[in-house]
Amino acid sequence: MTAVKDGFYDTRHGRIHCRAVGEGAPLFLMHSNGRSAYEFDPLANALADRFRVVSWDMPGHGDSDRLIRHFTIRNYCDLAIELAAQIFRGEQPIMAGASSGAVVALAAGAIYPARVAGVIPIELPLSRDQAWWRDHWAMIESVFSCPEEPLDRLQTKFREITPELAARLRIDRYKAGTWAMMDVLWAGREDADATFERVRSLRMPALFINGDKGVAMDAAAILPTLSDTAKLTVIKDSGHYPHTDHPLAVAAAIRAMFE
Repeated sequence: MTAVKDGFYDTRHGRIHCRAVGEGAPLFLMHSNGRSAYEFDPLANALADRFRVVSWDMPGHGDSDRLIRHFTIRNYCDLAIELAAQIFRGEQPIMAGASSGAVVALAAGAIYPARVAGVIPIELPLSRDQAWWRDHWAMIESVFSCPEEPLDRLQTKFREITPELAARLRIDRYKAGTWAMMDVLWAGREDADATFERVRSLRMPALFINGDKGVAMDAAAILPTLSDTAKLTVIKDSGHYPHTDHPLAVAAAIRAMFE
């Protein structure tokens, strides 16, 4: 296994922590809410022989600088594009992300088509519009307003909860804190009605990856109505984090699409 290297980059929104591994086509990975760049270590190592994989800690998470104001999805998108250009020296990256990171990856492809080689949204629930967020906000607050997650909730999200994974999840959520996690969710709520139009506007290769037990099962019915070219891959026996449950299967899907 190739060693993953940590690095920090100065941006107009403070210092951003990233983890990098591999050589080849540039791939920029954006983690889910309350997690960190470590979320993608297994997937990054599985792709390191053919891709230069960089995973960030989004602002307010992990070891990146704290947020001092509300950040919108457009703010995350703009910063991700600027940071990827700095790291990859102008070479067009594939922008990928999981859950809230998937929202940013999709936005990057739709807003900056000339600067993105492809997009990989992982577990992006397409049907969650602003009305869904309003109706489910009490549930959202109950899940993210406390860093601690009970084991029974974690078991609905992952195929297996190892002691190492449980420790990593706890570390990441405490590093982020409740305000930063809730601010990401407000950004997603405010942006939710843009999802369909962004999928329709994609003009580059797009690979949607879901778990068969995840929260984005609506994609099988909705995605074909929005795009004739976007591809959907469903990873068997996985939940909301297929890249954690089955990193080799997710890596195989990415290789098949982008090599």
